[in-house]
Amino acid sequence: MDLLETKSRIAEALVESVFRRARYQVHAYRGDTAPLRFGREDFSPDFRVVPGPDGEEGEFLIGVKYRPSIVQFVSVENQRGERSVFFMARRHWPALYFVLVTDRPEPGRSCFQALRLAGLRPGEPIQTSDLVELKELKIFRHNLEDHDELIRRIFAQLSGTPL
Repeated sequence: MDLLETKSRIAEALVESVFRRARYQVHAYRGDTAPLRFGREDFSPDFRVVPGPDGEEGEFLIGVKYRPSIVQFVSVENQRGERSVFFMARRHWPALYFVLVTDRPEPGRSCFQALRLAGLRPGEPIQTSDLVELKELKIFRHNLEDHDELIRRIFAQLSGTPL
């Protein structure tokens, strides 16, 4: 397993932790359709989360991707327009949320940024928001800040860089 794959798996586990800490029930996603693959990478949902103990408020599909640079990844997807992986994924799962995780966010940004595929509009630039800014998910800032610190520490250890 290479470092990128290791970081991707850790990112997925930490996003799951964010939702569990927010009192969501987290379930592995088992879809009826074939995975949405581009090259070696799967852009299908990773899990579904159900808020509250009884799931009284609905559920959300969550896909998680680690990227060293979210800005660069989103820029490339913007250049692809409607051929973007986000637009293709939306055709299969219109309610999917993508959480993009990085250990090197832009200044003032969280390591956990997201976009709601239902909010994408053809011709408009794709933009991420810090996960706490998606109010419908009800993620508290201190939860995200704790996980930001955790991901920086873990990835610094993996890379052998001082904190």
